[in-house]
Amino acid sequence: MIEKIEKSLIDRIGSSVFITLFLSFLFTVIFQPYVSKYNGAFLGFFFGALLVGIFLFATWSLKEVLERHEK
Repeated sequence: MIEKIEKSLIDRIGSSVFITLFLSFLFTVIFQPYVSKYNGAFLGFFFGALLVGIFLFATWSLKEVLERHEK
């Protein structure tokens, strides 16, 4: 039981760190003066990545529910 909790925490911390680094890099790049004319492209990329992240989260949640239902 403890191993499952530890694995879950490690997975969540790892994904949180990745998301934090990705967002900090993205916003650091967006607000640079030489990127001001490309803000639309970066914001489009950000919203596209956000949609992909939401889709992956929904798929992951659905997979967990189906695995629980299968048992």
